[in-house]
Amino acid sequence: MKRLMCVVLALSVLPACSGFFRDRSLAYVDAQSTPPLNIPADVSTRPITPLYPVPEVAASAVEAPAEAPFPPTLKTQVSVDMAALPAAPGRTPVKFGTDGNGVPELRVVGPRERVWDELGRTLKAIDVTIKDRNQSLGLVYITIAEQDYQLRMIRATEAYVISLQRDEETLAPVNLSRNLLGTLQVRWL
Repeated sequence: MKRLMCVVLALSVLPACSGFFRDRSLAYVDAQSTPPLNIPADVSTRPITPLYPVPEVAASAVEAPAEAPFPPTLKTQVSVDMAALPAAPGRTPVKFGTDGNGVPELRVVGPRERVWDELGRTLKAIDVTIKDRNQSLGLVYITIAEQDYQLRMIRATEAYVISLQRDEETLAPVNLSRNLLGTLQVRWL
């Protein structure tokens, strides 16, 4: 019973707290400005400048509210013919090129699973020995001329990029990469 009385008393007193504390958020509107401090002439001090000087305000009242300018009109654009989609006839989803450092790469447009399957089929079609495949990492371990290499497939902005590497940190020779990736492009199923 005592608890109930305490809870009821607390709930009845809490809304009245706003009357105990004045709201001073708009007190600056009624504030009176004071003149700057006058120092006697016989006292030597460093020059006193206001920390935050307040600019003078014109006494004339604003007659009409300011009008915001209208934004500039948008220019109409002429329609531009867009390139065909990757699956459209006449456009191949496979492009051979080089990256910014001159390293040969193969760009393939399409869903990851399809690109991965087509890469495996194309490697088998050109008789490249596949030692292992790791789809989650995008790696195909292959053997060319009794030397181990890895094909790395990574996602770029618009396509998957396939590049040839000797190991994790070493690129394959440029001529070998160019030959293998060029053959993959020609034989892509």
